[in-house]
Amino acid sequence: MEATLQDLTAWLRAKGFLKNKQIFINTYKEFNRTIHYLHWSHAFGELEWFKRTLDTLGIKRVQPREVLSKYRQLFEEKTQPDLDVIETLRFLRRRRIKVALLSDERSACIKMFIRKTKIGDLLDAVVVSEEVGVEKPHPLIFEEVKRRLGIGFSEMVMFGDSEITDGGGKSLGMKFVLVKIYKDPSWIWSKGQTVEPDYVLEKVTRREVEKCLEALEAAGAPGC
Repeated sequence: MEATLQDLTAWLRAKGFLKNKQIFINTYKEFNRTIHYLHWSHAFGELEWFKRTLDTLGIKRVQPREVLSKYRQLFEEKTQPDLDVIETLRFLRRRRIKVALLSDERSACIKMFIRKTKIGDLLDAVVVSEEVGVEKPHPLIFEEVKRRLGIGFSEMVMFGDSEITDGGGKSLGMKFVLVKIYKDPSWIWSKGQTVEPDYVLEKVTRREVEKCLEALEAAGAPGC
């Protein structure tokens, strides 16, 4: 998000709509941090945050919808495949381990991400909260993943960056692996109970995920 905001403010300045880039970024980030509604995307941007930012700064010569559209265009341009993640997904495919992408992002953002990274063939299911109608840690969204994969909760491992939302499946019998590199302490809108991860990764790589699965299996996890 930070890099996209830098490019967005450069565009606004070039258009003559903005003088101080950092004030714009700080104002937008504060609205992004403190205002959340169901299925809103804090990475892909929302119209309300840009509207409030422009209103607060008294910027009248550009419409919020145009700024949001430009932001999302820049965000998409910066979206690239993570080669470590691609290698890991291929490793899991070779081991015949089913993989689902579960996200509270906007459906449009996830579709763009899959298109840009070309990971569609490496996924067995894609479950997006905007399409299901509930967000993590609501049990129904984990139930939907279970239904689409056709396996039991005891065979499932959730990799994610939130001990609240991504850890929500632990109460259903799933294992939870915390991935630290994606964690952002400033994103505080998650509601629910904090859970202890079963394993902690710094980053998703083939070797680290292989070690993780070995540790979980040694600890008695029936499958992944």
